[in-house]
Amino acid sequence: MKPSGRRGRPPTPGLRESILRAAEAVFTRRDYHEVQMDDVARACGVGKGTLYRYFPSKRELYFAVTFDGIGRLRGEIAAAAASSEPAARKIEHIVRRTLAFFWDRRGFFTLIHRNELKPDADVREWFTTRAGLTRLVEQTMRQAIAAGDVRGVDPRIATEMLFGMMRAVNRYRTRADAFEPLVQSVVDVFMRGVATPVGQRRIARAGGVAVVARTRGGRLHDGRLGAPAA
Repeated sequence: MKPSGRRGRPPTPGLRESILRAAEAVFTRRDYHEVQMDDVARACGVGKGTLYRYFPSKRELYFAVTFDGIGRLRGEIAAAAASSEPAARKIEHIVRRTLAFFWDRRGFFTLIHRNELKPDADVREWFTTRAGLTRLVEQTMRQAIAAGDVRGVDPRIATEMLFGMMRAVNRYRTRADAFEPLVQSVVDVFMRGVATPVGQRRIARAGGVAVVARTRGGRLHDGRLGAPAA
């Protein structure tokens, strides 16, 4: 998010960044609706007027904090995607880092969704930022497909499915849910699916979605048609 264009005294070097760091700590400890601008002003040791000069509203401050953090998250995902680890491990790292980032930022998507049909500047920035993240993950998905870690599905759709799973898990988790088991659940369900071989055969017999698997000889086999896949 770009700094506010409000007129006034010239900005103090480093103060905006200090406010963002302090605000991040406050928003991480408490839900969005519980935070007051007074809380942030006290946390960063500035007057409320100074805080409003940099960020005219709590919503603007919250988005600035979140987009600043997403920039760091993108760097972490880029580093994971560029590593020499197997593609399947890269997917696990992406899930863990993404869930960790949004773990204490559940209010972010609530605010985004309120304006998703009539996008404002913040929502448009999120769409742009999200596109950058999905490109990185799709790159990893293509690597996983090429390595044989993921079936030959549409990498763009697979990427959106993975993001959808992470978003749903974070949105609907309860206070009793622990972080690491949720990470493992997302990775497990995405990489292996939820259907057992029995369930897959039943779908195939009912004429449903084709179950494509590799035979021992390495050929693709369409479980629904009972013949080698095209």
